[in-house]
Amino acid sequence: MPAKRLLYFTSSQVSAFTWNAGTLIEDAVFGNGEEALPEFGKYVAGAPHALYYLLVDIVEEDFHQESIPYVRGGDRRTLLQRKLSQRYRDLSLALTVSLGYESGPRREENILFTSFTNTQQLQPWLAMLNSQKARVVGVYSPPLLAPALAKRIGFAQKRFLLVSRQQAGMRQCFVDNGQIRFSRLGHIEGENMAQRAQAVAAETSRLQQYLTNMRMLARDSGALDVIVIFADEALAEFKAACVNTPQINYNVIGIGDACKRAGLKAAPENLLAERLFLHILAVSQPSQQFADDGHRRYFNLWRARVASFATGAAIFTFCVLLAALRLLDYYNVQQQAGIDQRQERRLNDQYTRLQAQFQKTPTSTENLKALVKNYIALEKQTVSLDKMFVELSKALAAVPQIELERIEWQIGTDLKRAADGAKAAKAPPTPAAPAAAKSDEIPIFEVVQLSGRVNAAQASDFRNITLLVNQFVAALRARPGVEVTSTQLPFDLTAEKSISGDIGAARATEVPRFTVVFNKRVGT
Repeated sequence: MPAKRLLYFTSSQVSAFTWNAGTLIEDAVFGNGEEALPEFGKYVAGAPHALYYLLVDIVEEDFHQESIPYVRGGDRRTLLQRKLSQRYRDLSLALTVSLGYESGPRREENILFTSFTNTQQLQPWLAMLNSQKARVVGVYSPPLLAPALAKRIGFAQKRFLLVSRQQAGMRQCFVDNGQIRFSRLGHIEGENMAQRAQAVAAETSRLQQYLTNMRMLARDSGALDVIVIFADEALAEFKAACVNTPQINYNVIGIGDACKRAGLKAAPENLLAERLFLHILAVSQPSQQFADDGHRRYFNLWRARVASFATGAAIFTFCVLLAALRLLDYYNVQQQAGIDQRQERRLNDQYTRLQAQFQKTPTSTENLKALVKNYIALEKQTVSLDKMFVELSKALAAVPQIELERIEWQIGTDLKRAADGAKAAKAPPTPAAPAAAKSDEIPIFEVVQLSGRVNAAQASDFRNITLLVNQFVAALRARPGVEVTSTQLPFDLTAEKSISGDIGAARATEVPRFTVVFNKRVGT
């Protein structure tokens, strides 16, 4: 983490501090003039990687409240920029603070415009920081830190007046609803602590009346809580002078007690209440500050670089974790593979021992395996005629005029050759045993050739005979898995041949015969 350097600007001097773990260390004090800028530049150059926080505690600070219409986005930014340019000449150290919205149909937004009325005394120091490429976090003032300081010392009220004494003078900060509303810096009159305490009480009463007249403080809002932070040795005088009234409720706290509550461990003895504001600036870093992006350029670049490094580190860490997980998975797989290999060797040894106890066979194990495969293939090719007879019976039942005279049946893997063989009807073919390795893949078919006749009333009734044969063929085709490949009718009805012969008594007494060939895949 880079070192934090705090620069405290007053109208008379610039004090430089280093903050480290709750301890403020004074590094240098520079006069508030151009002759001190070279020494200040050397001081900044000595810590090029430090973060610089500027706390400006001067009289020339303006607070102005105004209501703007309800707008959003770019229109709101344009409107606020125009309002700032109308009120302040130097917009590089100007700030707008939203104070909330008014209730009502218009819902106007209350905006606090604040800046330093004389920024010329600050610009040389900011220019020197920029020339040294210093990482300026922001430019702050005690009023912007007052809400955080009150919360840090255990004051929970949202509306209060913080009165403190710094080297620049007495600072009064009015906070309402957790936001700064008004602040001023003045001098304390008095020769001793008692007179100064009376002066503080009088100034507090006058400021309470001013806030009421300016309608920042409602008349019926009750007593205003006032936090008074002064030196420990003056607590008795301040408690005696700051008496509660119906309008004001005092809370007097010593600087030592406030430092203990805020967590400030050590600070230079010459510092007054500014030590508290410097400590709050180092530990909390409020989001509201005066400097624009031009003054904070190198801080923004550093922050972007840190973000990129953090992103890269996160990605690298993720990759390392992922690689570790993959390495662990690889190790587990290797371990499991080793276990499986050892188990495989053990099982192979057991199998070898068991195999050695078997009676010796007349052939090898490989031959036995091939024999079993061939047997399974032959068993699958073994087909019974029962199913075929069932199919024929159901088809004949649909056409009782059909009478079968001859059935030729064979099986084979080559459907065309089996069908041709059935047509030739020379000799019952012997189906070749398929290879054992492919017996499960080659389909086996039953091929059946039917020869029959038609018992018709008139043998010359071509139409009726043709109809009966076609009905029989249709009944066969309706059976599951049956495919009729050819049909030969008792007579030729095609126009390819000439009609010849006598139509008489001999033709009338001739019995019409037909032939049908069909096949069916085994297993369907």
